[in-house]
Amino acid sequence: MGVPFPPGHLVDPARIHLVSEQGRELRASVRILERWRPPPGRGRAGGEPSIRSVQIQFPIDIENGRARVKLVVGERRRNTLDRMVPVSDTLTHGDGLLGPRVLPLLSSDWLCASEVVGPQTPAHAAGALAAYDRFVDRSFPGSVQYVNSDVYHHWLFDRPTAYFTQYVRTGERRFFDAAYRSAHFMRLHTAMDPPDAGMFTLKGADVKYVYPRAMHIHWLLTGDDRALAAGTAMARFCLTRWEPSYRPEAYAQPPLGADPEKDRKFWSTRHEAYGLLGVLHGWEMTGDEVYWHRMMQYIDALASHQMHPPDGHPPDGSWRQNWALYDPNETLLAGGASPWMTAILLAALFHNWRATGDQRIPGMVTRWCDFLDRKAFTPGGSKVHYVVDCFGSDHLDEAPGEQEQGMERHSTELAYSFAMGHFFSRDGGQRQRFKRRFDRLFAMAMTIDANRPARCYNWAFQSSSQLVYFMNQRIGAKSGQDLGPFRYIAKD
Repeated sequence: MGVPFPPGHLVDPARIHLVSEQGRELRASVRILERWRPPPGRGRAGGEPSIRSVQIQFPIDIENGRARVKLVVGERRRNTLDRMVPVSDTLTHGDGLLGPRVLPLLSSDWLCASEVVGPQTPAHAAGALAAYDRFVDRSFPGSVQYVNSDVYHHWLFDRPTAYFTQYVRTGERRFFDAAYRSAHFMRLHTAMDPPDAGMFTLKGADVKYVYPRAMHIHWLLTGDDRALAAGTAMARFCLTRWEPSYRPEAYAQPPLGADPEKDRKFWSTRHEAYGLLGVLHGWEMTGDEVYWHRMMQYIDALASHQMHPPDGHPPDGSWRQNWALYDPNETLLAGGASPWMTAILLAALFHNWRATGDQRIPGMVTRWCDFLDRKAFTPGGSKVHYVVDCFGSDHLDEAPGEQEQGMERHSTELAYSFAMGHFFSRDGGQRQRFKRRFDRLFAMAMTIDANRPARCYNWAFQSSSQLVYFMNQRIGAKSGQDLGPFRYIAKD
């Protein structure tokens, strides 16, 4: 089992021991999987960086299908095993598609506190937002038919991370089982050799299908070295296959009817999001500073794009682009912005803020939410436009062609956007406006079928659970800019 720890909690893995239900210490092997990484230049001043996750192995007889073991942090371990069994030998089948022979479950309180999938609120503490978890319960059964699907678009927007997040917030076996199996399917369909190492083989060389985040989480929760290897290959793919800056002068409009993303240069906020997530997890997995510097390039590029748009028009809070240079099959808007694609980018920005403390990011988020509030909604405020016309009112309300459920199907991640804006805002009137938008979008999100189309489950749930955390924070307590970067140094 992998056991994640909160930042600042533990330095020495020898201070972990396990106790059986009968009260005796169990023989155990423990190895560090990863430490919380301080920014470059802030290394070990004051002590060793604290542990992010350890792998623990121990033999135990299990009767009646389950056993309860207490993990104690503090006293030094006395009963130590001197070897680690390869994780592949502990699985029902070595490929991992059937899961482990024993599935270790941790409590949702511990998992959320560990921040293994970022700051989260346990489902049992959701309070007034408990409808979110009822929505998950209703949607999950229909999703599991896709955990080993060989249809490439069933994986778009990171299915394993959706399941991992649901496990973290509940501690429930059904979610961890789905996460375990889907993560191994993704690993098995990741190219590990040049020239396309890190590529999702069912799709091809497309950065929006490459998810080192999922492999990283799997590594932290299992200690399976194969997940680390796959995640590292994916991160390298993201590092080399996406350019952070929007450069309209470098793009040409593709012909109508052609695949707008195939074998050409272009830019979109969803690709920007997965590129940023890729290098961020590359940094966290490896500590290689090439990833850190690339992260900073992303933030510099996004800050410049938002405040000094490359099209020369005044800034409006959006990351707009000439949509004809991206996909003229959808619209020819000279200044178009995608609310739902940019929701994915906000998730990457929040994670980056937590890792770096870059104080440009809160303002980026609130400016974007102001733009959404001012410009993105259809008359009546019931839903947002598919592409917002930043220069006029010729918005594209829906994606061209048949689209199940319309733009309502993106209400979950749009509610998440306003929740993040609410979290970061320090202006009372602005927070009220964001809260009103959130309430309406959240109510609408609870009515959709999150498995129509199949990839809807992934975009709806890969990051949105954090809306519970955002909306449950008290102003002036642990919210917004008062919540700085992680504490990396711990005292034993």
